[in-house]
Amino acid sequence: MRLRRSGLDAEARDRVGIRPGERVISWGVGDKADPDGSLIVATDAALYEQRSRQRIEWQRVTKGTWEQPEFVIDFDDDGLARRLRIRVDDARDIPAAVRDRVTDTVIVSEYRTLEGDRGAFFVARRSPDGDVGDIRWSVVFDEGLDPESPAMRERADAELEQIRASLGI
Repeated sequence: MRLRRSGLDAEARDRVGIRPGERVISWGVGDKADPDGSLIVATDAALYEQRSRQRIEWQRVTKGTWEQPEFVIDFDDDGLARRLRIRVDDARDIPAAVRDRVTDTVIVSEYRTLEGDRGAFFVARRSPDGDVGDIRWSVVFDEGLDPESPAMRERADAELEQIRASLGI
């Protein structure tokens, strides 16, 4: 998929806080009624949301859902599941950019049964720069399973070790 050129000027990049060296892939306008403006910017390394000053690296995004005018981003924040809801009045190519960038970080996604007919997805992600030495694993449990249960954690840890051993990572 070819995304349009960014067209985001240096002043806007500074307002959003885009790090030097990051390439803007797409951007959109959040709540147009906001007098200060609110931009949502996808770079090659992360998603930025101006109003909250959030920078979310692609390998931390677990899910992105677009239902106009709201964009919901679920992400991992040092082991804690977080959700960011963003009003987006002019999305441009942001939904496609998010989908493409998140998909590009996935190395493996495997489902394993943990209890009865319920289980979890075990997902390995790499950083967008391709550094496979920086692999981040996440476990997404089916509804009804308690990820805080010591017994469930033990089962999930055992499955994760099996997956890692089978892949050699």
